[in-house]
Amino acid sequence: MPISREELIKILAEADPMELISSGAPEDEYASEADEILGLKGVITLTEITSIFTVSFSEPGACTRETARWILDEMVSRGQRP
Repeated sequence: MPISREELIKILAEADPMELISSGAPEDEYASEADEILGLKGVITLTEITSIFTVSFSEPGACTRETARWILDEMVSRGQRP
């Protein structure tokens, strides 16, 4: 079963790669990044995840490979998506 948008938003909020949630941003702050990830085709890669955050925030390294790995692992365990 694919991961839901809501669950992916929760995962991204937990990962909080830009530390926006911990700074008081709403829990759905990463909704647009969740939509981008859900729009990817095939097996999702770490590079695709990190690239989405780099483009969204105009900051290379906005999401580290370690954080991207955690996001992908959580996607698999919570929804079987990549």
